[in-house]
Amino acid sequence: MDNAYWDAEFDTMPWNELQAWQRGRLAAFLTDLAKRSPFYARRLDGVPVAQAGSPDDWAAVPFTTKDDLRAAQQAATTDAFLGDLQGVDSADIMQVVASSGTTGIPVFFGLTETDRQAWSDSVANMFFTAGIRRDSVVALTTGMPLVAGGMPYADAVRRIGATLVWGGGQTTARMATIMQKLRVDTLIGTASFATFFAGRCEEVLGVPADRLSVRTVIAGGEPGMGEEAIRERVRSGWGADRISEVMGLCDVMPGMWAECPEGGGMHFTAGRNIFVELIDPGTGAPVPWEPDAHGEAVYTTFTRQATAVVRFRSRDHLKVVGTACPCGRTSPLIRCVGRTDDMLIYKAMNVFPSAIRDVVLDAFATEIAGPLRLRKAHADQVRFDEAMPLEVELPKGRSAASADDLAERIQTAVLERLRVRVAVEFLQHGAIPIGEYKNALTYVG
Repeated sequence: MDNAYWDAEFDTMPWNELQAWQRGRLAAFLTDLAKRSPFYARRLDGVPVAQAGSPDDWAAVPFTTKDDLRAAQQAATTDAFLGDLQGVDSADIMQVVASSGTTGIPVFFGLTETDRQAWSDSVANMFFTAGIRRDSVVALTTGMPLVAGGMPYADAVRRIGATLVWGGGQTTARMATIMQKLRVDTLIGTASFATFFAGRCEEVLGVPADRLSVRTVIAGGEPGMGEEAIRERVRSGWGADRISEVMGLCDVMPGMWAECPEGGGMHFTAGRNIFVELIDPGTGAPVPWEPDAHGEAVYTTFTRQATAVVRFRSRDHLKVVGTACPCGRTSPLIRCVGRTDDMLIYKAMNVFPSAIRDVVLDAFATEIAGPLRLRKAHADQVRFDEAMPLEVELPKGRSAASADDLAERIQTAVLERLRVRVAVEFLQHGAIPIGEYKNALTYVG
């Protein structure tokens, strides 16, 4: 097997040893960063950075949030066009990437050539873990080169040596045709797109997706691919042999977690460049990486030159599903269960939209078309005092009039499992647009 892009040295290092190795680099990293970045010079003033490698002193280092990064970017000048966060001369920045902006104004990040190479290597390791090899023919469905799933993904696919077929940005029909003509065997997309694009293929090609060549589906960008009902829909829709969930963040690194062939959860694949913590999202206290632990992922980019982030609060809520794997990788195995930014409140109950989706697809996948979304009255709505409007797409040929019993059963299942009420509204097949990058589970209507 071609192991050229499996970072075996770091992926198989015992987790406690890897974290100790990383902690040994944090003090020097912070000392240097405070000299280069005005933003972190202010934030680290008075912090005992010389001892930052110890857990107690590391706890004194402040968290960084997305709003902090946005504010730092407001200080942009001609000499520092990425604001106070910037830690190198503008002439040394050779690429700019942007967060998707799905939870606010996009934040831009710079990469030196060293940064770009580190990203390409680590993201390639993620994709290698997820199943891409040199002989793979890979369809990248992201339509926006500037975001994490755009150029950085393309660079990583090429770094492995696989054939890149960047079809994102095309119409669904054209993308399906490209995949058929070029015999694409690996599909990269969001969980939503991978789940529901298969159903569109037969409509535009006259050939079901499972008769195409796709046998590996790699999905990220949103929670969901860890749910068995969604995985089975993707597996059967494409006739796939392998389903791999991946995860990353533009703010930190586009690819940091991926499923190995065992498929039991995502391994951390960026240990060479990123220090990751698990914290209690309410108190900020550390949470041990133990089975069944829940917490928020916090990241430090201890090798990035241009726009480093320190203790960045991802708002991604992780569940540790295991700490050992037959593949030999030694990081904890995790699933992402949702984002704080997405959390809604029904009366006194907190709920992730992804949790509602998972309940519905788990119990009713064979009775609905698949796409669904919660409707908000306005963009800032978080609290619902009445049943939450849940739009559900019906299969082709089925009318809402024939689905009253189904609506009641969906509402009952969500109430019993999540203790929140939804009010199901059925839509005809194809009414909910499926985004190629991220498909929000909520919208304003």
